[in-house]
Amino acid sequence: MKSDDVSDTWVTFPATPFLIGLSYPFPAFTQSFFTLTGMSYIQAMPMMWRVLYTLENIIE
Repeated sequence: MKSDDVSDTWVTFPATPFLIGLSYPFPAFTQSFFTLTGMSYIQAMPMMWRVLYTLENIIE
């Protein structure tokens, strides 16, 4: 299987997870971002997670 294969029954995760500085449940801003965009957490690229983390820290 390739990482770009699509299935209705399973989801792929990176073999080596990257550290984003957040843990689940995510802060309110991050949760609202994913709710408004309709994206799933796994669809976010590492750079997007870094931006969300930075914005969370600015908000605090």
